[in-house]
Parts: sequence; C-alpha cells; structure tokens
Amino acid sequence: MSKLRCGIVGAGFMGKTHAKKLARHPLAELAAVADANPRAAEAVARELAPNANIFADGHAMIRDGGLDVLYVALPPCAHSGEVEAAAAKGVHVFMEKPLALDSARASAMVAAIEKAGVTSQVGFHMRFLKSVQAMKAMLEDGSAGRPLLFNARYWVNMEGNDWWRRREGSGGQVLEQIIHMYDLALHWMGRPETVRGVSAKLARQGDATHTIEDTSVGVVRFASGALASITGSNNAVRMHFFGDVHMVCENAVFNYTSTGQHWVVPDKAVICNPDGAVLHAFTEDADPYQLETDDFLSAIRAGRPARTPARHGLEAMLVAEQVRDGVL
Repeated sequence: MSKLRCGIVGAGFMGKTHAKKLARHPLAELAAVADANPRAAEAVARELAPNANIFADGHAMIRDGGLDVLYVALPPCAHSGEVEAAAAKGVHVFMEKPLALDSARASAMVAAIEKAGVTSQVGFHMRFLKSVQAMKAMLEDGSAGRPLLFNARYWVNMEGNDWWRRREGSGGQVLEQIIHMYDLALHWMGRPETVRGVSAKLARQGDATHTIEDTSVGVVRFASGALASITGSNNAVRMHFFGDVHMVCENAVFNYTSTGQHWVVPDKAVICNPDGAVLHAFTEDADPYQLETDDFLSAIRAGRPARTPARHGLEAMLVAEQVRDGVL
C-alpha cells in the first residue's frame, strides 16, 4: 500500500512538530512544505524530508503538490482558503486550533470539509492522554455516573510571537490556548446550554505590542445541568505551563496535574471513587502529538471519522469566543 502524500503549510513551531511525526510515520510521506518564508520551509525539509518539494504558497502546494493530506499549522490570521481548496480537491485536512480567527470563518471551513466528505482532525492533543481516554470510556459505559463539575486552569507566562501577542493575529489567549480546556469540558460533558465569561488585559499595561487578554474566567452550564469553571492566565510563572484538570462525577473523581516540566517529571492523573479508593492511576509518558497523527492517518485508511473532527473545533471556538468577549 502506498504511503499518504502529506504536505504542511506553516513551517513554524507546530508545523515542525507535525513534520517530525510525519517524517517517520509508516503510513506517511512528507512530500511538501509551504511557508511564506521559503527559508523556514527549506529548513524543515532539509532536516526531516530532503526530497520534499518547497512552496512559498499553500494554494500552490495544494494545486501542484499531488497531496493526499494537508496539515495546516498557520496562525489564525493567516488562513486564506487553504482548507476549502484542499477539501474541494478531496485532500484530507489536519488543522491546528483554533481553526481560524473567528467562528464565522471557521464555519465556512467546516462546511467545506463536510460537503467534500474528507477526513478532518483538529489538534486537540489533550484528548489523547491515557487518563482522558479512560475517563471518556467510563462516562460512555456509565461506570462514572453523571458528570457534575469540571474545573481546569491554563496558566502560563510567555511573550509569544508577534502574531500571537496581537488580538488581530491570534484571536487572544482564550481562543488560541485555553480552548484546549473548553474542548475537554465539551468532550466529557456534552452540549453546552449557557456560557458566561469575562477576560481582561491586566498586566503589560505599558506594552502596546500585547493587545490580547491575559486573564480569563469562564463558566459553562451544560444541557445535563453539569457545570464547568475554567481560568486562564498569561501572568503566571515564566515559560512554565500549569494545566490542571479536575472533574467530579457521581461515581468517580478525576484529577490530572501537570508539572509544566513533563520532560523531567511526567504528568500524573488519578481516577478514584467517592470513598477515595483509586480506580485508575496514570503516568502520561506517551507523545499525544504522535497519537493524534496516528489516529488521523489510520482514520483516513479505514474510512472512519478521526477522534477530533473539524466540527468539534468549531464547537469549542463558539464557547471560547463567548468567554473571551463576555462582560461582567
């Protein structure tokens, strides 16, 4: 069976991250890399796929690259119809989150994907943690009981690239980063009924290059009656990620703690019952980025949906936008 010819548009940090997974994947051939900065595309290809074709434009790569699969790792502001063009050609699409700068643009992308019937995946890599998958299985088989409360935080302190620091570039921290937590809440707890939130820029007051919010609080009520609260900050410990996730169900309590240094101390998670007895314990030592690509490429081969299709990316955006734009 021939390998899937894959192309990446966007040769920045996440583009290179995905290129590393594709370059050594048994189902894939990294056939092309595109970036508005050809030197960035050339650097990725030189290191990982010397025979890959280089393009300065994603549309040219889609048109002339002979692709089966497109990975989109562009900043939210840089999308210019690549997803729609790929879908129209029958090319399967992997997209980093958020899908676009706003949900209206994302809706058009999702519509094009679903009309074409191609396989899609959104980069919600946290869904691929062992503990997250185990909790989802317990919710689906009923052993966890009804979900009651979800609580999470996404705290960092980073400068980010120029596009990331600007609202018109990234859409803001809630949309570009904390959306991971809103996606997990939706993944476990189902359809949201009411969303309330507020965000603010509280630090870097004298820095005009930062126009995004750096502090946010969101509350979601789900159709089941369950509640979620999520906080976000870009004013915590410098270059250190805190991404704790907790959930209370009728028959199970989930606790995931990130040290922010998983390369030194792997992240841990525990699921216990209301009496405190440990039902499952996890060391998160697998690479979730590898697992999401494994799932995506396998889904294409099997003709099944991937675990995080494009519509899920849109659903998380709709919630995140309401939190970001809320006023108390």
